Order: sequence, then structure tokens, then C-alpha cells
Amino acid sequence: MENNNIEELFKKYIEETITEQELSDLYYFFQDQQNQEKQDALLTTYLSEESAVPSPLAARATVVKDFAWQGIERRMGMTTSTQKYKRMYWWKGAAAAAGLLLILSSGFYIYRQMAGQHPATSQFANLDIPPGTNRATLTISNGAVYQLNGEKEEIVVDKGSIRYKDGDTLSAKDVVRHVTLSTPRGGQYRVTLSDGTKVWLNAASSLSYPTTFTEKDRSVTLHGEAYFEVAANASQPFVVHTPNQDIKVLGTEFNINCYQDENRIVTTLVTGSVKLDNKGGAASLQLHPGEQAVLNNENFDVAAVDVSLYTAWKDGEFRFRATPLVEVLHQIERWYDLDVDYKGVPADIKIHASIRRDKKLSTVLHALEKIGDIKFEVNERHIRVMH
Repeated sequence: MENNNIEELFKKYIEETITEQELSDLYYFFQDQQNQEKQDALLTTYLSEESAVPSPLAARATVVKDFAWQGIERRMGMTTSTQKYKRMYWWKGAAAAAGLLLILSSGFYIYRQMAGQHPATSQFANLDIPPGTNRATLTISNGAVYQLNGEKEEIVVDKGSIRYKDGDTLSAKDVVRHVTLSTPRGGQYRVTLSDGTKVWLNAASSLSYPTTFTEKDRSVTLHGEAYFEVAANASQPFVVHTPNQDIKVLGTEFNINCYQDENRIVTTLVTGSVKLDNKGGAASLQLHPGEQAVLNNENFDVAAVDVSLYTAWKDGEFRFRATPLVEVLHQIERWYDLDVDYKGVPADIKIHASIRRDKKLSTVLHALEKIGDIKFEVNERHIRVMH
């Protein structure tokens, strides 16, 4: 196989775009002892570009290699003892860094297999806290509060009423002008606004909005985190108000994280264009697709990012790449309704992983222990990190 072809396959694996046949080709390339020089060159090149590969790799090598090959073999249907022998032989002859790279850098597939199928430790098995669900309340301007049906998943505000997407009505709009959709910790919900804009609301968040927008303005207020898919309307800008920042758009997709306990506002633009205004006085700026602005105090920091890392939650995944453990635990704390003691959380541990949000807490904590070389102490819904 030509070098440029194998490099392309490896790139596809890292980006999760590889096909079954291509995965098979990649497997046999790494299995072949004659390719060792090419393997080493490929891995050395990639590792030299990956600035955030975790440092304590050696201590986790055995576990990672086993999980890596289990993941590949499950996907390729390899379960025989002959394949097990080949796997052991390969690790003696080829670059052991391959498995570490595939699971610990930006290739998420093998880790997803590990998180989904490895049994929980005995400590966490008794805990077994389920993941968050579709849960929210809707408070309307006449004082009524509705506990939304989690099985419905989404509400719609249109010209005639506030209703579930399947048509069941919550309230007639002739007596309602403004509503607030709120999710608890361990909850999420979706809403379609009167102009057709779609909003995904993450856990411990709230969105306040009018049941009908005015001709001049479309404005909503957000606390927490939400993903917006704004309906285009050049004559009627869409504005998202947050505690320290306003975002103005015409038609675009973006994610905003403005949780109060994180002391910053993170805006990640997927498509279109947005204008950010800092209420603290800093100059406004305009974002382009693939860019992220972080507002700390009064200043914006702008950088190009992989937007999927910041929008995966709406599609049912935690996705981390060199993410500090503190930030990982913030997400898990809100989704599983936990209390985390952050005093003992190491600042130097970064997580590379993709974990489905429908997994029980026991599975998630066990996976983080293996990846982060840490231990968790759990007491009901209270968690402490043991380094």
C-alpha cells in the first residue's frame, strides 16, 4: 500500500470517517511486520503534531492496548483464538504507540466501544445513577407552570398555540405573551420558536422568549448552554442576551455556553456569521464559521476550533479532546445531577474521549479512571477525585 494511501486512511480513522473496508486495510497494514518502518514514521509524525497527548502513557499501556484491539476486532468481527494470537504477536513487533494514539488522541471510535461495553467496577455498580433525560418546565406569563412530557422531546411556539411537536396543545397564545423554558440538572429539551428557529437547551439552563416576535426584533435570553439553529431573516435580526454578552445574527448555527459557575462565555460558530457585544465595554467582534470566542472578564479570546467538540452534546455525546478534567467534570456534574468536590482535581490531566450521554454514571466514571489514571470516591451523589 502506498504511503499517501495509508496516511489518508489513518487520517480518516482519526476523524471517524473511515469505512469498514478501509478499517480492514489499516488493520492489516499495522499487523504486517514488514511495514514497521512505515508505521513508526507515520506515528512519529502524528505524535509530533499532537501537542496534548497525555503524559502518563506507560502506566496505562496494557489496558489501552487490550481495549484498542477489542474495539477493532469487535467492529471487524474477529473473535477467534487465531486472531488473539495475531494481536499479541503484532504488539511485540509493531509500534505500541499505535493503540495509545488511536484511543488517547483524537480517534474516538475505540474508546466509544470501551465505554459502552466494559463492566463497571464494584464501587460504581451499586451507584448506577442513570443519565439525564428530556425534562423541563415551561413557565408562562400568566403564572402557569407546566412540567413537560419527556417523551415528547420538543415544544413548538407557532401562531396559534404552545404545543408539543406531535400536536398536543399546552396553552392558547391569546393569553400568553412570554414564556421561560427551564431544564434542571439531568435534563435537556428542544424548542421551535415562532419564527422557525430551533433551540437545543442543555442541562441546568433556561431560555426566555416571546411567543411572537416583533417586526423589528427577535430577542431571547439565555442562562446556561444552548445550541441555536436560527431561521434566516435579513430584515429581522436575532439577538441572544446573556448576562455579560449579546449575540446578534441573521441566520446561522452556533453554540453558547454561559454557565455562571464557569465564569466565562464561550460562543462557537458552526455556520453563518455572528456579532458579539460585550456588555463590559470591550470592542465588539464578528465570528466566522469554525471560530470560537471566549469572554473572560472584559476581553475576547478568539481561536479556530473543532466545533464538533462543543456541539456533540445536542447529538447525545460527550466529546473531549485535551479537555481539562475540571471541564469534563462540570459537564458530568450537570448531566448526572451530582456534586463534585473540585479541591482534589488535578490541573494537569486532560481527557481524550467520546462517551455517549445515555450511559449510566458507573460506566462513565470507570472509563475516566482508566483514561485519566485517577480514582473516584463516591458517596451517594457526592464525588471526590483521588489522584
